[in-house]
Amino acid sequence: MQKQTIIFTTCGFLLGLTLGGLVIGPKVAQSKLAGNPAATADSGAAMPSTPTTSSAAGGNPMAAVQQQLATLKEALAKDPKNVDALVQLGDMYMDAAKFPQAIDYLSRAVAIRDDANVRTDLGICYKQAGQPGAALAEFEHAVAMAPEQWQPLFNQAIVLDELHRTDEARVVAAKLQQMKPGDPDVQKLMASLSAKQ
Repeated sequence: MQKQTIIFTTCGFLLGLTLGGLVIGPKVAQSKLAGNPAATADSGAAMPSTPTTSSAAGGNPMAAVQQQLATLKEALAKDPKNVDALVQLGDMYMDAAKFPQAIDYLSRAVAIRDDANVRTDLGICYKQAGQPGAALAEFEHAVAMAPEQWQPLFNQAIVLDELHRTDEARVVAAKLQQMKPGDPDVQKLMASLSAKQ
């Protein structure tokens, strides 16, 4: 990929995370771990109940997110193997572009219960944290776990290309093209890789 494309993509991703945090943050605060008294974690432990977003934060999305973080961390203090809490914390830090913290929580989650989607998120965090080798390992693991999913393959191709392993990236992109024929993002990826011959 060209340097301008990478910079533009990264800036767009970070802007999307920021805006997404403002839009999604209040919804995350109302998730099952934030206060639905009927919700329980996989461990069977009841999650602590918290006030709703509007009453807890006075309508302030940032305060709601902080409340959600506190609730999830409290849940982890009670049960350090609470995979749902670990994944939610990892995703929240990922959305906030705090990749080292996201890596910590997501790594702990997959160590307890392996999941291809969580590994894909973990790979994205490693990529954004400037660790392409670790990112590639996570994407490859996710592909091995769930070969029918296209997201880890797509990310794998991008990281392979960034590591100047373009021939390998083309092979992965060809699999993607078979899985998602006519997809515009896959076509862009294929065109980008073809231009590097």
